[in-house]
Amino acid sequence: MSKFTPRVDYLGMAGIVQSSSQGAWTFIYQTSTVKNPKWNIGDRVVLPDGREYRYAKSTEAIKSGLGCNFTYTGYISYTAFTTAASAGDTSLTVPAATHAALTKDELAGGYICIFDDSTSATQFRQIVGNDAAAENVAFDIYLDGALTQAVTTSDACEVYQNPYAALETADGGLANTNKAGVPATYVGAASTYFWCQVRGVNWIAPQGGKLGAVNEGNKGLGGGFWSDYGNISDAETSIGVTVANGRGSQYAGYVVTGDADNVGPLFMLCG
Repeated sequence: MSKFTPRVDYLGMAGIVQSSSQGAWTFIYQTSTVKNPKWNIGDRVVLPDGREYRYAKSTEAIKSGLGCNFTYTGYISYTAFTTAASAGDTSLTVPAATHAALTKDELAGGYICIFDDSTSATQFRQIVGNDAAAENVAFDIYLDGALTQAVTTSDACEVYQNPYAALETADGGLANTNKAGVPATYVGAASTYFWCQVRGVNWIAPQGGKLGAVNEGNKGLGGGFWSDYGNISDAETSIGVTVANGRGSQYAGYVVTGDADNVGPLFMLCG
């Protein structure tokens, strides 16, 4: 069977020949109803200025300048295995559960979480392929890495589809749906392949025109939070706080280890 191989391209690297008369990454701003054979859904492209994109597929027309929604939640909920697998295996049988008819490699780029309640251990792997299956029956999947411990019928799993394979516009005001990123261009219809920006500089419509201006102590110093329609909100509008003068709500990252009173903190900067 064919195997899904995740890909990342860093464009503009030294030694790469580029045209001086046209953009080297015009494809980022193009859409197609036909999948580009060069890319798999979820593949990543990083531009020299740090903008980062994921190859995605729409479930409907998607507006640009706004965040778009993930729609996939889980494919198979917590279900006990009925077929064992050995440590070192790179495939296993997902137990029968409620699911739609499955086409070959439809779950490629998705994930499986394997729970071993006896040791409180989990194994998390990306799915690189799957066999076709009828509705609600067991099926085989192929993993991006070997199992490090055996899977028994006392264990259970949850299966997730590729999160970038079904993105929708946030214009419906779905307050409980998390945002995937911002489409690089307007997406005109369902089942359209496009690039979704997940990191780096972009323009995103501010909610009520208040971002970084009205409720922050220092204008322009504020952080931004997704709103239901895919706009970006200031901290006060989003989470109901007032940022005092001399303070800011810009999200910087998180502590890896340590603290200011002892060794550290070692900090992960998120851009």
